[in-house]
Amino acid sequence: MKKEIELYIHIPFCVKKCSYCDFLSFPAGLEVQEAYVRQLQREISASSHFGEGAEVRSVFLGGGTPSLLEAERVVEIMSAIRHSFCVSQDAEITIECNPGSTLRHKFAVYKKAGINRLSIGLQSAENAELRMLGRIHSYEEFLKCYQGARMEGFDNINVDLINCIPMQTMHTWKKTLRQVSMLRPEHISVYNLIIEEGTPYHEMQEKGLLMLPDEDEQADIDAYTRDFLGRNGYQRYEISNYAREGAMCIHNIGYWTEVPYLGLGLGASSYFDGVRWKNTSDIREYLEADQEALSAGRLRREEHQLSERELMEEFMFLGLRMVKGVSETDFLLKFGHSMDKVYGAVLEKYLENGLMVKEGSRYRLSERGLDLSNLVLSDFLLG
Repeated sequence: MKKEIELYIHIPFCVKKCSYCDFLSFPAGLEVQEAYVRQLQREISASSHFGEGAEVRSVFLGGGTPSLLEAERVVEIMSAIRHSFCVSQDAEITIECNPGSTLRHKFAVYKKAGINRLSIGLQSAENAELRMLGRIHSYEEFLKCYQGARMEGFDNINVDLINCIPMQTMHTWKKTLRQVSMLRPEHISVYNLIIEEGTPYHEMQEKGLLMLPDEDEQADIDAYTRDFLGRNGYQRYEISNYAREGAMCIHNIGYWTEVPYLGLGLGASSYFDGVRWKNTSDIREYLEADQEALSAGRLRREEHQLSERELMEEFMFLGLRMVKGVSETDFLLKFGHSMDKVYGAVLEKYLENGLMVKEGSRYRLSERGLDLSNLVLSDFLLG
């Protein structure tokens, strides 16, 4: 049986930065976009040795805004991947789409290129909230985008939402959930807004100009979200992700269960054979690299071989993001140490306060534990 790997392809271009965004993304003209895709094809070819004896189980084109590219550029990327890697016949292949940059004709081209899953960034069904977030689309444009995807035959669609945003109320959040669930997407991702340094929102917060829900309001929003989506057929399987039966995101599950993945493109991160690294974030350096530099891995930065301690930490704080949690047996087989010996005190602490549950040989976070995951998971760093 072939080893399974995943591919992440980073497209760093967007129309404009959103007020909350700290991702590696920026506006660029067609000439730069086309040069980038040509270089990306070279990098894909130069990285083919990572696929030797392996089968690609998922491909994720993320960004930035991959749907900003001309549709034929996406075809070229997918062609390069299939030429250099063995892609499973039933591989999950996702592209992120912004409703403001995805015309219906692109969906037909994506289909022909083998893309079978869309992730559409709605964020809110309230136009005032979309403007506050700095999004370039309206809710009406999202509806047009979504319906266009359905009409072209896409039957695996995720919708991204953000809650606890400035001036949002429980009423407007309920309205967003209701309107999105009525469309019956296969998957819904729900993220709490995080204020990141270097963003316009961070500057506003520093000046006391950002009106955000308090902790109690956020807890109410989280509880309502769990209940509402559960009642409407969406199973929570990870901290921020809900899916209808059979529609969990294979690619993201790979991240949380330590499936090796190769990140290609500007600033893309990789995890392979216990080593983590990321590509350069300098667009000029990336575009000017020759084939030898690409093949020799000279664009890699922050390359790090994980120690056993770090591998244990990742096993716990990645695995506990999943609703099903982590297995004592898997931990023992992987590390030769019992989970209780390494983490006994931390596990006992969270079992006692109700933020964690033990079922057979598995530990998992309770619903409240998932909502407080940032606090809980930090305790699994061994230091």
